[in-house]
Amino acid sequence: MARRILCAGPTAIAPAVLDRMTQASTNPDLDPAYLSFHQQVIKKYQRLLNTEATTFMMLGEAMVALEGAVVSLVEPGDRVLVLSNGVYGQGFADYVRFVGGEPVVFSQDHRHGLDLDRLAAFLAEDHDFALATMVHCETPTGVTNDLAGLAGLLNRYGILSIVDSVSGIGGEKVDFDAFGLDCILCGSQKVLSAPTGLALVTLSKRAEAKIADRQKEVPSFYLNFKNYYAYDDPAFAFPYTMSEHLTAALDEALDRLLAQDYLSLHARYARLTRETVRASGLSLYALDHFASTVTAVCLPEGLSASQLLDAMRAKDILISKGVGPMADRLFRIGHMGNNISEDNFRALFAALDQSFTDLGYPLDQSLEETFTAFLADDRF
Repeated sequence: MARRILCAGPTAIAPAVLDRMTQASTNPDLDPAYLSFHQQVIKKYQRLLNTEATTFMMLGEAMVALEGAVVSLVEPGDRVLVLSNGVYGQGFADYVRFVGGEPVVFSQDHRHGLDLDRLAAFLAEDHDFALATMVHCETPTGVTNDLAGLAGLLNRYGILSIVDSVSGIGGEKVDFDAFGLDCILCGSQKVLSAPTGLALVTLSKRAEAKIADRQKEVPSFYLNFKNYYAYDDPAFAFPYTMSEHLTAALDEALDRLLAQDYLSLHARYARLTRETVRASGLSLYALDHFASTVTAVCLPEGLSASQLLDAMRAKDILISKGVGPMADRLFRIGHMGNNISEDNFRALFAALDQSFTDLGYPLDQSLEETFTAFLADDRF
């Protein structure tokens, strides 16, 4: 039996994407044609964001872009509003401290999307912030925040935005220009379904100006965003050796994603998953602002995520457990990118039915049978 990946990332990679990776055959440091190819891949990626704003790739897992955004945009003494309704949102506070900034955390229950009315009231009283950080899709909880609404509030006060959309771009609507975003970050290994190793960054003119007008130099070379876009000589377009192999794989993965109505596909499988889970008697962790890319499910009392994941691995299916305080109380299904297929989800729900029964927690209704019935339902 082939192993099926249905976790919250990294996602399954299509054979065609892996094949493109092995066919790469030039030296990106020496071949002028590589720069042209690289820029074509960037343009494909920009279509997911509906923008032509400055965009570049960094060699490294998505975290390199998250930390790089703070290192590049935050100066010592800057007050930074950390919008937090999850583990990853809260994590930005540490990055801000590392560079001498002053994080001010606006926190909210992890089961809800960030409340625009509450934030508006907060900002009316305190809006002296250089920047704000936020997470688009909180992968640990299955909550997606309203980027357009949040950016709109921040822009009233001239607060620049840093957005972690590692699990959002490609599965959730992003209109970088219309939303009024300043810095949005992604990784190759989630919805894009390319191999881990590339981080993608898009910047507004305001963000570029913030970097250009710094009073102190960016305390890094590799993480300094300016080194990736402010160059005069094309021979120095990359401040390091780029990976032709990863870029080629990403190119193929983007072609596959863009060939579909990818937003509708993700929304459909998100709804199918939520309604199938609810019908079985299980409860969703998120209570509103449901993500199109991942669903977090509460486990029955007495059953741990570790037990369930072990049972599913024995059936050659990979799902995720929770993160942080809820690590062993939730399991998560990644309906993102190349994870999505009818066969994969039939196999997933059949294996979950059997695993819950084997562990002594039979469900009220078969997940597999419910999913099959919903597939034929016009509502989905």
